[in-house]
Amino acid sequence: MSLQRKAELRRIALERRAALPEARRRDFSARICRYVLAHPWIQQAQKVHTYCSFGTEVETHTLCQWLLQLGKRVAVPVVVGTELRHAWISAQTRFRSNRWGIPEPEVSPEELLPAEALGLGAHDVVLVPVVAYDRWLHRLGYGRGYYDRFLSLVAARRIGLAFSVQAFDMLPHGAHDLTLDALITEEGILYPP
Repeated sequence: MSLQRKAELRRIALERRAALPEARRRDFSARICRYVLAHPWIQQAQKVHTYCSFGTEVETHTLCQWLLQLGKRVAVPVVVGTELRHAWISAQTRFRSNRWGIPEPEVSPEELLPAEALGLGAHDVVLVPVVAYDRWLHRLGYGRGYYDRFLSLVAARRIGLAFSVQAFDMLPHGAHDLTLDALITEEGILYPP
């Protein structure tokens, strides 16, 4: 499928997500957070990598605090040029918005790590932002490829977070597109068929 078709599906999914009333998005995000925290993969993980939510995404700021309180090491992404770097955070970490309005931790350049340095193993988890998904757990992101490149470098389990309105019957995908190991919406947990 063409890049134009992917762009059209992204637009539709983002419109659907934006159309959710703010109060409903907050309620759905809280439900998703509860599913995440109860998931056995999260409970077993020592390290969890999560995105920092912005705009109408599933909210992750509260989730980060809960993960830290559970004693997990929590890492978040930082965009440096065309590369996704990463930083470990604590409950005291301060954040600022990057050029896209995405919160990033205020850390020194020395604290930024490449994906390989995170040591994310098979029992750790990456919580992945999702623009659109299908029942096979193919995922469309924002189209810049940051997460596809990142996920190809780590062995951790991949759990997407999305609202159910972002679902499609089937998404275009290629050989380089990685599927998710699970996806959590306000309706529950999905696994590939």
